Amino acid sequence: MWERLYKAWRDRGVEFVGIGLQSSREKSRDFVDRHKLTFPTGLDATGTIARAYGFRYQPYWAVITKDGQLLQSGFAPRGDEAFVQTLRALTR
Repeated sequence: MWERLYKAWRDRGVEFVGIGLQSSREKSRDFVDRHKLTFPTGLDATGTIARAYGFRYQPYWAVITKDGQLLQSGFAPRGDEAFVQTLRALTR
């Protein structure tokens, strides 16, 4: 789902960054490889980013401005229309 959304929105100026909360780089990389994700991803091994933006579980999405302001977020096990609606509003 995230890869499909990334491909649909990347040419509209929306950037995706995946943040893994796995226990190791290897597990995070395995997830990226298994789901064939092509957008930038990283590991938040210490939970610093998760705490800063209130991530408590995955899959969690957040729309964050370039200056770090959290605009909208939510839990999305199968996708979330609120995520797409937020992107639509920002790219009009």
